[in-house]
Amino acid sequence: MKLNRTLGLLLIATATVGAGAAVAAVSTTNTSASATTNSTAPAPGGKHWHHGHRGGGMLVGVMLRATRQLNLTSDQQASIKSIMSTARAQHQAAAGSAGVDMMTLANPGDPNYATALQNAKTAAATRLQKEVELQSQIYNVLTADQKAKLPQVLADMKSKFEARRAAWQQQHGAATTGAAGSN
Repeated sequence: MKLNRTLGLLLIATATVGAGAAVAAVSTTNTSASATTNSTAPAPGGKHWHHGHRGGGMLVGVMLRATRQLNLTSDQQASIKSIMSTARAQHQAAAGSAGVDMMTLANPGDPNYATALQNAKTAAATRLQKEVELQSQIYNVLTADQKAKLPQVLADMKSKFEARRAAWQQQHGAATTGAAGSN
């Protein structure tokens, strides 16, 4: 089940790169200003700059994994680190605010269910919007050649994922079927 959700999210991520590019084109001036004013020193170690991308979600994670194959310069890596650091700080600041009431959402008979459901929808939409904005900031760091190469890198990532998934299903599908038949 988790694998199906992951595949679905990967497919959504791949499909929304184009949407992220459109948002990036619209928000280039705002993004450039915020990326340059919030610079921080890169983390020590250098080569694993893309790890620990808290503050971003699935779309950002896919984008960061794709950037590993785009031969980023050290300036581009530092810029992405700065973007992620700023996003992480904003995420941590927002973490203190009230979250989704899962106990109320678990009970459709609760009188506050409709409000909790609306709050959850709003939080999800806000989270997605922030993720798309973060993804577009990272996209704006790329050169024209890297942007042109990105769709092929994402397609390669998708095909490798689907091959791993098919192999996993082939290996575990027989075990699952056998276990289900013995009950």
